[in-house]
Amino acid sequence: MTPNWNAIEASFLNQSIPQQLGELAASLARLKSWSQKNASHEIVPVLLAESLLYVNLLQQQTHLHHAELTQLQELLQGWVNQNNSTEIVNLAAIVAAWSQRVLDMSGLLQECGKY
Repeated sequence: MTPNWNAIEASFLNQSIPQQLGELAASLARLKSWSQKNASHEIVPVLLAESLLYVNLLQQQTHLHHAELTQLQELLQGWVNQNNSTEIVNLAAIVAAWSQRVLDMSGLLQECGKY
């Protein structure tokens, strides 16, 4: 089953920028998790596409962290054509760090600490 990219995009665009960054961080975390599983060959490309979509949409809307988002976009784009299981395992470690970095950029965790 192919994801409904139009619905995913519309849902993403209805969120605030911090929430969008949080959604990107969550997508990267899912990508990390699935890339560590052996049965992930069908799911990893979908999660890569989702993360790339989110990065592209963020770049169209804002110039916040533009250099970092461009770096992440290039990194993810480089993984799109990877089918090598060793490379996918390497992907897990890299996207884990990016997930935390994007979550930090979102400021969502600082807001939680206020309550």
